[in-house]
Amino acid sequence: MNRSARPSDPVRTRRRALIALIAALAVLVAACAPAAEDQAELVEDPTGPLTYHPTPTGAVWSYLPERATLSEGRLNTRVEGPTVLDGQVRTSWRTAGRGLDVRHFREHRSDGTYLFRTERPGTILTYDPPIFEMPERELRVGDNWNGSTTVTTRFPEARAENREQVLEVDYVTTVVDRRSVTVPAGTFEVYVLNFTSRTLDDDGEVLEEFTQERWFAPYLGIVRNEQGHLLVDSNLLELPRAP
Repeated sequence: MNRSARPSDPVRTRRRALIALIAALAVLVAACAPAAEDQAELVEDPTGPLTYHPTPTGAVWSYLPERATLSEGRLNTRVEGPTVLDGQVRTSWRTAGRGLDVRHFREHRSDGTYLFRTERPGTILTYDPPIFEMPERELRVGDNWNGSTTVTTRFPEARAENREQVLEVDYVTTVVDRRSVTVPAGTFEVYVLNFTSRTLDDDGEVLEEFTQERWFAPYLGIVRNEQGHLLVDSNLLELPRAP
C-alpha cells in the first residue's frame, strides 16, 4: 500500500483511520444484517455455468496470507445473496475469519457492480453515489474506470458529537497487467487491478491517497485480495464456464 499525505493533526489522524476503512473496499467491514445472515444458511452451493464476472449466491472464496500454512484459519468471502437494505434489494457479501468480519452490500447491474454500503461491528459506511467497482465486460490491459462519492461513516455506539463523519473521495481502478500466476488454489491467467482512492478536504486538497492491488481471474473472481491474501480454495473451481 502506497500512501502520501500532508502533515497530520488530530483531525487528520481520525480521518486517516476512516480512510483506511474506505480504502479496504473490497474486503473488505460487518454488523447487523440478520436477514442476510439467516438466508446464508439456506443457500446451496452454486451451480454453473459461470459468467466472466461470477457472482452466484453461495459462492465462497478462501484466502490465506502468502507463506501461511494451509492448516491456518482462512479468510472466507461468501456471496450471501439478495437482502433488503433501506427498502432496496441488494446482494450481501460477507468476508469473515482471521479476526475480520465485514459485510458489503452490492448491486450487480447490466453494466457492472456497484458498492452501496459496508458494515463491520460498530461502523457503517455508506457511499453516495455508490462506488463503481467493476464493469460487466471482458477486461483489457489499459482499461480504467473512475468516480467520486461522498462517504458517510457512522459509529452508532459513539457519543452524539462523534457519531458521524463525512468525507469526499475520488477513486480510479486501472488494469495494469495480464499475467499467469500460481497461488495455492492453482495457476491462473489474471488481470492486475490497481485501485487508487484520494480523500479530499473541504477545499479540495488531497488529505490521503491509497493504492491497492488485486488479481482478477475471469470465470473465478479475485485470487489475490487487497490485503495480499492468496486464494487457496473456492467452490467455483470445478464448475463449467458459460460459452
